[in-house]
Amino acid sequence: MTLLPRSYLLVMVLLLNGCGSWLKSHEDPPRLNYPPQWPNDTPSSDSNLPFSWQDFADPKLTRWLQRVMANNNDVALAVLRLYQAQLTAEKTAAGQAPGLKATLSGSQRRALSTADSWSQTGTTNLSTSYELDLWGKLARQREAADWEKQASEQDLMSARLLLLASASKNYWQLGFINQQRIVARQRIENAERTLKLVNSRYQAGKVGFLDKVTAEKNLLEQEKNYLQVQNERRRLLNQQSLLLGAPPGSDVEDPPPLSQNRLPGIRAGISVKVLHNRPDVRAKEYRLRKALNEMDSKRLEYYPSFSLTGQLGTSSATLVKLLSQPLATLGASLSLPFLEWRTMGINNQLARNNYQQQAIEFTQVLYKAMADVDNALTQRSELMARQQQLQALLTLARKAERLTEIRYRQGKIALNFLLDAQEQRLSAELAIEENLLKQYENLAQIYLELGGETRQI
Repeated sequence: MTLLPRSYLLVMVLLLNGCGSWLKSHEDPPRLNYPPQWPNDTPSSDSNLPFSWQDFADPKLTRWLQRVMANNNDVALAVLRLYQAQLTAEKTAAGQAPGLKATLSGSQRRALSTADSWSQTGTTNLSTSYELDLWGKLARQREAADWEKQASEQDLMSARLLLLASASKNYWQLGFINQQRIVARQRIENAERTLKLVNSRYQAGKVGFLDKVTAEKNLLEQEKNYLQVQNERRRLLNQQSLLLGAPPGSDVEDPPPLSQNRLPGIRAGISVKVLHNRPDVRAKEYRLRKALNEMDSKRLEYYPSFSLTGQLGTSSATLVKLLSQPLATLGASLSLPFLEWRTMGINNQLARNNYQQQAIEFTQVLYKAMADVDNALTQRSELMARQQQLQALLTLARKAERLTEIRYRQGKIALNFLLDAQEQRLSAELAIEENLLKQYENLAQIYLELGGETRQI
């Protein structure tokens, strides 16, 4: 029997090594249905974002978000996890490179029953091994690790977006609390003014002692309410410190009342395909691709694998002559794992099942993103309409308060009617501020749902 020439063997190995691309799965992506009322064209770079943070024209807000992005511990943890995924990908690639191993040993020996001198022996060995990627199995493993790394990058972006939304909402909540402080002070001033009016009328004998007690009780309640607002403000300031990754009492940003700034509008014509830029959607897509590569890798594990090995070593009677007797060995091994046909079938089915689950989860994540955006936009329309209603209610409450005070001074109504009218007017003012806060928070939520950008901060 004649042996094949070495050139023929080399050509066969190279051909088999290129079979990996032929054996790669080409699964159809999950079928997606987009809402017909949404634009479905490819978004341009300037229409990806619903608004810019500079549109708020609030330097304190911009400075606050920059500080949080630079110092938050949750983002730092996400960065470390991303670095871990990068190291894992590098480890996978390094494990598929030719491996080198070296050993060096020496020993002395003498029979105790004789007076012979000590005999010395030493060995050294250098070996290498490399598995040929005949079917693309190793390539699929590398690709799976790369997809996981990219998914971890999206996890980092998602953490930054969530932090951006949380930090901006905290800032605006603190602005709302500052407005509540103003209203609480106004309530105390109204209560003091009312008590002064009641005392004057009581001394003149126009009202009874009950009105005097009621006015004093109202003042104490307003002072108690002011303390509650102060405590809530302290809680939000402590939350700011946590967002900065700093202990309570650290230097934070104290925003002005919300009514002193303006709300930006939302850009029209944003394509539904912008949702593919959401970090959670992209992370799920990358993990879907990873599952496809793992399915191929699991299937290709049962294809024959061909490994090359080489050794260079010495064995000498004395350590001095350690390198004087070199020995070289070349070897090759062929494994046939497909003989384990039952295990092969089960593992392949498990890998395909995992891919199918990932495909369903990806579709569900994208549809949920569509629903979240629609809910946020619907809420925005509702809040804007509600703002006009609240403005009308405030106008009526101010008129009612003015007329009620006139009637009380004339002695036509009891004190409780005046106190109720004052409270209704202040509550109407606060309701406008609260609705304004919800509009600010809604903008942050829309930015989050559309997969906004954090690098522009």
